[in-house]
Amino acid sequence: MLTKRKRNYCLCFLLHFVLFFVISSTLFSEEIELNIIYTNDIHDHIRPGYMGVGGIPYVAGYVNQVREEKPNVLLVDAGDLTDKGDMVADLTNGELMYKIIEKMKYDVMVIGNHDYDKGIEQLCKLKELSPSVEFVATNYEEGLDRCYKPWVIEKIGDFSVGFVGVVKLGGEEKQVAKGAVPEIKKAIDTLKGQGCHFIVGLFHLGSNACEQVSREIPEISVYISGHTHELLKKPKIFPDTNAIIVQAGSYANYAGHLKLIIDTQKQQIVKYENRIVELIHDSIKPDEEILNWVFAEEKKICPIASEFLIDNNKIIGTHQIAVLAVNAIKERANADIAFFHPRLLIRSTFPPTKLDYNAVYLTAGHRAKEIVEVTLSGRQIEQYLIDLIRNRWSRTEWTGMNAEYDRTFPPDKVSVKTDLVADKKYKVVLAKLEFNNRLLRSLKNNNENNIEEIENGLKQCDFTYFDAVSKYIEKIKESGLTLDKYIEKMKINGKEEQEENNYDAE
Repeated sequence: MLTKRKRNYCLCFLLHFVLFFVISSTLFSEEIELNIIYTNDIHDHIRPGYMGVGGIPYVAGYVNQVREEKPNVLLVDAGDLTDKGDMVADLTNGELMYKIIEKMKYDVMVIGNHDYDKGIEQLCKLKELSPSVEFVATNYEEGLDRCYKPWVIEKIGDFSVGFVGVVKLGGEEKQVAKGAVPEIKKAIDTLKGQGCHFIVGLFHLGSNACEQVSREIPEISVYISGHTHELLKKPKIFPDTNAIIVQAGSYANYAGHLKLIIDTQKQQIVKYENRIVELIHDSIKPDEEILNWVFAEEKKICPIASEFLIDNNKIIGTHQIAVLAVNAIKERANADIAFFHPRLLIRSTFPPTKLDYNAVYLTAGHRAKEIVEVTLSGRQIEQYLIDLIRNRWSRTEWTGMNAEYDRTFPPDKVSVKTDLVADKKYKVVLAKLEFNNRLLRSLKNNNENNIEEIENGLKQCDFTYFDAVSKYIEKIKESGLTLDKYIEKMKINGKEEQEENNYDAE
């Protein structure tokens, strides 16, 4: 048995050991503050936004403000930097946007499906315009590894933050997420081997797909999500792993600010705060250098963009714009029939304000640059209308014929009534993208015997959507009407679109 003296000695020794352990842990453990500013789905919105909200100069202004006020700031983006946006950005094939992200000193970015539309060669050329920006793509497609890395490490003092990136180049989100898991695990193993255990994922996938990955890869602490244009004012916390999932809307209308307090020894988040900042022009000071540079470039490249076009006092929706478009391209081409698919082609509404020519370009200028003329029979046109519903491709707008769906459900019983003659040939105009992605698929699905003849007879028109619609609206202005009054006078409502999603899956 221990004597009282020995017992006291042991207790004293144990107390000193525990005290030493606590002091040692305190000495070697440190908490740091990490501020992640995140964007996603900017889509070439390089100018100040309409209605006093958004635009890259205001994103840059907010970033400047945070960098002045907070320590350890990382600026990241979750993809779809280009496509769908302002005229000056689109006409430079992405060059202006990549020059701007260099000016803004983005730290890490992943590409999105619409960035990839430009092809690997163009992406690698664009990357050269942003030499200080790290680009990450962990789930490589063939050739992408020439200009993108599978993982990236950013240093915050002595603390390492590892980044992996998932690129959605095609297919359903769930399949893309599942297919990316092996490459992500391989990248994370490499990061761990370099002493980096705090991992952030830049995923051009929606928040639900991020949860799916988190279930299989608990090592990722934060997911910066994209593609689905979700405005997550409160982060999603995946309960199985405590992973934080954030996303900041789209079109440079918002910036996200995730403040993390991290235990550097455990490499874990102790606490966090997240803000979604609406970039209201009256409350956010823009980056004046970038603002002036954007308009100087616009003046050189497309001065018409900022010229006044017409007054408008109400929001003009996508289906109403599509009706304007079919009338404009039919008139310009002197065709029998015109189609214009709002879901596939239109990416912006007309805001209730003084509209410039850029506002027209924003709606569908990038997706309908090519207008084509094709010769179709009345029967083929009717079958196209049926297939749009049967295959859940969503409806198109049309002019030049009377057509009405008799029934649209169930899909295999869809029927349509028109005033077309089945064997008569009609001159039809539509965007080339609609021809390729909808009409041609309908013809092939029905094993039409003259597909080769139709494709060989395809003619490209000598005007674009922007040309036709701008000229059409100019005539409305000359008549003394505002755009909304014209829409009201002509009773243009657009057809109902029940199956329309909130983002472009193609």
